[in-house]
Amino acid sequence: MRIEAISNGLGAQSMYLCWLAGQGRLPARLSISADTGSEKDCLWASGERTTLREYFDQVALPLCSEWGIEAVFVRSRDKDDHELPSIEDFHGETAPDFGIAKMPLFGSDEGRLKQSCTDKWKARAIRQEGRRRGATHMRTAQGIHYGEAARRVKGQYVGKVDGFDAYHDTAKVKDADGNSIVKTVKWLTHYYPLVDLRMNRDDVRREMERLDIPYLISTECDICPHKDAARWLRTSPETIQRAANLESRYNGTQFLTDRRRPLLIVIEEFKAEARMNPKLFDDGAFDCTDGLCGV
Repeated sequence: MRIEAISNGLGAQSMYLCWLAGQGRLPARLSISADTGSEKDCLWASGERTTLREYFDQVALPLCSEWGIEAVFVRSRDKDDHELPSIEDFHGETAPDFGIAKMPLFGSDEGRLKQSCTDKWKARAIRQEGRRRGATHMRTAQGIHYGEAARRVKGQYVGKVDGFDAYHDTAKVKDADGNSIVKTVKWLTHYYPLVDLRMNRDDVRREMERLDIPYLISTECDICPHKDAARWLRTSPETIQRAANLESRYNGTQFLTDRRRPLLIVIEEFKAEARMNPKLFDDGAFDCTDGLCGV
């Protein structure tokens, strides 16, 4: 079975892809939103704050239904078919065991922990949903915009499909000798419509406002180490405290920002610097290179 889907991070870009699909401009008929359990402090363009699930239920689900697209909200499952805990709960339970840490935390002695949270909680959830539906081939549209095209996880180039550059997914695996190699995942391909349409974040937001579609400004995990100053400054005080409590479990060896100091101290630094130069912390491209977060 062939499935055409949208990897829907529930940000403005992903929701705009759903609208394009509803207009027949993309072939997708399924929207898959991966639930990390750690997106509880999502800021809407209107100023409202809700969880990601509440935005899905209130906006994405009814609009996708109106546009003729099935929308699902799914959690990644382990080998025993149990739902994974939220990313935040996972780290609360296991810190400071760095051997199984999944977030790219910043080390006090420079360096950074390996990142596998995107694959474990997002990419895996999308793959599992495709397989559950019997997919023998699944192609997903992803919401990276033109201004952050460098974030694309390109994979192996397939060629133009339906007018868009398409890529096979790839995965790192071990060969018979234990060496790490890159393998093509033949049943999975993906593409980046907004990059090919040369639409950046502001273009998409203007379109969402013209279409009167409510959209989220914040869609990354509340505790994500890829958050820049602008994203931390629009995080609620309650969430910042929660993140600081988690960070403190690492006893000064791992941090949520590249300043490598306790989060509460860094937030006060950000506030002071923003007062001196408000434009200093304008939104930049989300720094995660795995391509599925913050869209």
